[in-house]
Amino acid sequence: MTPPPWGGPGVWQRWAAATSTDDPVWASGDAHAPLDGDTSADVVVVGAGPTGLWTAYYLLDADPALDVVVVDAAALPTGGRGVGACSAALAVAPETLATRFGETAAWDVRAAMRDAVVEVGGVVAVEQIACGFAFGGRVAVARVPAVLATIVDRAAAGEQWGEEAHVLDADGLAEHVRVPGAIGGAWWPDCARLDPGRLAAGLVDVVVSRGGRVHGHTRALRVSAGAVVTERGTVRAPTVVDARDDPSPTRVRALATAPAGPAVWERAGMARGQAVLVDDLHLVRTPDDRLVAAWAGPPGGLRSRASRGALLRGPGPAQDAVLDVARVGALPALAGAPVTHRWWRPLAEPGSLPRVGVDRGRAWARPGGNGPAAANVAGRTVAELVTGASSALTRLPWVTRT
Repeated sequence: MTPPPWGGPGVWQRWAAATSTDDPVWASGDAHAPLDGDTSADVVVVGAGPTGLWTAYYLLDADPALDVVVVDAAALPTGGRGVGACSAALAVAPETLATRFGETAAWDVRAAMRDAVVEVGGVVAVEQIACGFAFGGRVAVARVPAVLATIVDRAAAGEQWGEEAHVLDADGLAEHVRVPGAIGGAWWPDCARLDPGRLAAGLVDVVVSRGGRVHGHTRALRVSAGAVVTERGTVRAPTVVDARDDPSPTRVRALATAPAGPAVWERAGMARGQAVLVDDLHLVRTPDDRLVAAWAGPPGGLRSRASRGALLRGPGPAQDAVLDVARVGALPALAGAPVTHRWWRPLAEPGSLPRVGVDRGRAWARPGGNGPAAANVAGRTVAELVTGASSALTRLPWVTRT
């Protein structure tokens, strides 16, 4: 198909989406029956993505007697379209948080995000959800002195906000990952790898086992206080939680390879499931020993002029070609692993934060595109607001109560 000769980046991106493979590697759970006519509940949650599922989980954990209904337009529970890393990182630097909300609030936000990674791991263990959750930390790799200086400054600045970071020389970095030409980097422990699809499926199973009702193929047409009108019927409830994912105008390509053997991963040096950042490239070893690679930032952030130009032109095949070259250059040990999946990955907009609130029977929870840990924070916080609890989460600066 010939690309359109007209229009700006938005037109290109729509054409790219229509002409490119979009097949995330993450597993899906079982399909759930659509809503069968009108019903009522104590709480209805709109959206069975990570945030909505965490919301339902914590609602039932706080009050097992609650009648909770979850509706979603998709047939299956989905874990998102990310890289499979549960990280404490946000799209906003702590210094920016301090400028906007004050130093105490910035400290509280960073603590909440670090705690969320541990919380996800705790729930996975208690509920016996087989999603391959494993702490490995996140590693930033430098191949030129200027990037190394930036990484070192970032690691040092994080100490003010309670962050633990370890600056690495070339030998220390090689204990985490072996990237040709690397001269150093840093390692943060506040990250784990997981299969977000299996996590979502496991959360659905727990919610259903506790009496929650999950309905797929049930698109919400109107969400308002007291009722959600869907194409399959109306759900009436004193409390309505809108937990649908924010659409992102910025998307980049991601890929996954076939599983690689132990010897290959030994050569790559990624023995513990670390999430690795090489320039603008995310690299994650999945629980089933695949490599997931995806751009970590919007196309304009790429340091390579050639790469930036290819991505700004929009078509998926152009992005795929650049991504293939980048991932082989960063991890040549995986060069022989064939690519089995490619998909579009939405990116958090610069400055994007979670948004949680409640207003006279209508509540909302959005992770702001910041990944699994932020989805947990958003879902846990809105559940506390709905049940009347008060904690450090409900006092975070992105929480609104009217």
